Amino acid sequence: MTKIRHMELRDDDIILASFPRSGTAWNLQVLYMLLHNTTDYLGHLEEDHLEWAAFGKKPRPDGPQIYATHLRYRLLPKQAREKKVKVIYCYRNPKDCWVSYYNFANGIKLVPSYEGTWAHFFDAMMNTGYWYGDWFDHVLEWEEAMNNHADVIFPSCYELMKKDPVGQIMKMDQFLGLNRGRELCEKIAKACQFSNMKAAKEPQNPEVHGEKAWKKGSPRPFRKGEIGDWKNWFTVAQSEQLDAVFKKRMSESKLPFIFE
Repeated sequence: MTKIRHMELRDDDIILASFPRSGTAWNLQVLYMLLHNTTDYLGHLEEDHLEWAAFGKKPRPDGPQIYATHLRYRLLPKQAREKKVKVIYCYRNPKDCWVSYYNFANGIKLVPSYEGTWAHFFDAMMNTGYWYGDWFDHVLEWEEAMNNHADVIFPSCYELMKKDPVGQIMKMDQFLGLNRGRELCEKIAKACQFSNMKAAKEPQNPEVHGEKAWKKGSPRPFRKGEIGDWKNWFTVAQSEQLDAVFKKRMSESKLPFIFE
C-alpha cells in the first residue's frame, strides 16, 4: 500500500472509485469520452487501474489520466486529497450488485474464482463480504467522504445512469468542468449503451473478454446491465433478510437507491 499512498497525481487527473460490479467499466468509458472529447472506445490499458499504475514500471503518459479503483476512500493516494483531484464514485443497489458480483467471481479464470453456490455467496456478502470487503462499509465510507468533500467527489448512481443517461452524463461533465455540451453527451450516452459497449469491447480485448479469461458458459464482464435482475436470483427469504439489514445499516444514508 506504500506505493499507492505515495503515488504521484496531477491536479487534473480523475479517479473513478466503486465497489466491484457497480458500473465501473461503463463509467470509465463515459469519463474517457468526456475527457478526450470523443466517442472512440477506450482500449484496455494498465494505466486505467490505480493499483496497477502505482506498481507499474511504464512511464506515465502525458496529459490527465483516469484511474479506476475499488479501494475505500481512506486508502487513496495522499495527493488525491492534497491536490483535490476530482473523484467519481459509482454505486449500485446491493441486490443487483451482488448478483453481478457472483456471476463475475464464479466465471472468471484469471484470478481464483468463487466455486460456491449463489446461496453461499449471498451468505458471505451478508457477513464479511468478498473481494474488497463489506458492501455497506464501502458505500458508507464513501458517502461520508462525499458529504465532507462534495466539491471534489461526485456520486454516480448506476440506476439513474440507466434511466437518464444524457442527464447524468451532463451533470458529470459540469462537475469535471469540461463543458462539452449536450450534443456530445447525447452521443456518448448512445455509444455507451450496454449493447453497443458489449459489441465493441469484447472483440477489442479478447484476452480480457475471451475464453482464456472466462469459464465456458459464463456471462463474462458484460452480463445483462439490467435493473431488477436480482429477482431472478434472490429467494423471498434472502430479499427480506437483506432488506432488514439495509434498513438498519443505511438508515442515515441520503444516497438514492433504486431496486427496479
